[in-house]
Amino acid sequence: MRRKYFFLGCLIALFMSCKENPSQPVQLTPYERWHSFHLHNYTIDQVRMCFCPGAGGTVRVTIRSDTIALVMRLFDTTYVPSPIPQYYLTVDSLFSIIRTRPGDSIVVTYNETYGYPEKLDINPQQHPVDGGVLFETSNLQILFNWDGNDKS
Repeated sequence: MRRKYFFLGCLIALFMSCKENPSQPVQLTPYERWHSFHLHNYTIDQVRMCFCPGAGGTVRVTIRSDTIALVMRLFDTTYVPSPIPQYYLTVDSLFSIIRTRPGDSIVVTYNETYGYPEKLDINPQQHPVDGGVLFETSNLQILFNWDGNDKS
């Protein structure tokens, strides 16, 4: 009989130790937060500041299926006919720079709600001299598919 209660007590203790503590919320990294929303179709406003061609001015970047579909200059609402990929970046591309540029000095601030990089400053000590670039990204707008569900 004691064995039965001992075994039952061990099972209860094991079960209780596996239970997550609800008082401690799970902390997601900005990258994990961004991917938890499963967004593949959205628009963002973006500014690329550097001492390089094509820099300056805010553009609205439309991303469809994780690919840049349209780029529109906000100052005159004209579309960029053939966007140069490194000039305008998707949120995943911004995260890719953060993960793959270990030799560069990088300063990043993230959006509190969605986790995307709002400010990505690469080699900030080199501004305005050649080499540094600053991406400022804001105004995320989710684009919904016809069925109203963006989780494609």
